[in-house]
Amino acid sequence: MSIHKSNKSPWEDLGGNYMKNISIIFSICTIALLLNSCAKKEAKEEEQKPVVSVKTSPVTFGSIDNKLSFNGKTIYLKKNLVVSPISGYVRKISVKFGDAVKKGQLLFEIQTKENKALENSNSGNIGLIKVYAPSHGVISALSITENGAYVVEGSALCTVAESNDVLVQLNLPFEYNSLVKTGTKCTLILDENNKFDGTVSQILPTVDEANQTQQILIKPHTNKKLPENLNLAVEILKSRHNKTCLVPRNAVMTNETQTEFWVMKVVDNKLAIKVPIKKGIENDDTVEALSSSLTSTDMVVSEGGYGLNDSTVVKVTK
Repeated sequence: MSIHKSNKSPWEDLGGNYMKNISIIFSICTIALLLNSCAKKEAKEEEQKPVVSVKTSPVTFGSIDNKLSFNGKTIYLKKNLVVSPISGYVRKISVKFGDAVKKGQLLFEIQTKENKALENSNSGNIGLIKVYAPSHGVISALSITENGAYVVEGSALCTVAESNDVLVQLNLPFEYNSLVKTGTKCTLILDENNKFDGTVSQILPTVDEANQTQQILIKPHTNKKLPENLNLAVEILKSRHNKTCLVPRNAVMTNETQTEFWVMKVVDNKLAIKVPIKKGIENDDTVEALSSSLTSTDMVVSEGGYGLNDSTVVKVTK
């Protein structure tokens, strides 16, 4: 029986195992450092991700109107022509163009030729004819402006327009004829701060041959004194949608060709999600959002939403 002896000493075996253990520990530490470095980098990137400040508005459900706007102007329907009852000289003019007058108010005084020939012989008031206003209204035309003018019997002196009978004249394109009838309500707009109701009082049975428009007369419901030939806008209701989804106009985003529309819904008060919509009726500040998944509890970005990507982290401000 032979015995083989190792050429390595016990110290050499111990050293080899030691170096192997050191190598393993070094590898583990290196991997740990790399993992820790990646984790810190991801955390840092997460911290540096920009947070966009936005303002939000609620989604509502209600009614929205589709209105058509046309140009109209005020007219005085009743105008009373005041004429001279005799031939003579205009001795006195008591009104000016644009004056408001009352029924029975003195307008003119006419002097006959006979009275004028005898005016230095104390003829008194014989041959002096007074002309009075036939109604309340406004002097819309004044034919005689100077004393001493000679007028013949039946010649025009002035016109008294009855301002209480003011109407709005609308030349409506005939294609919209079906939208109005006697009694139809409409809105009359002077400016943003002056709006009042009106009612269609008369639809004339003729159409302008050149423009294919039909004349509509509207009675305004206002205490304002409206002058004749005042331009204003007339809004007529075309359609109305009830119980429909409504969003603020400035919450609606679109692409460059305006073929796609969407809003950014805020989830958990921190994440903006893109929600495609189809636009229905819209007005100055509200848009009907059709074919959307929005509910009455949702909030949408109304300010700061331009350029936001889907699932952007946001901060809601007041």
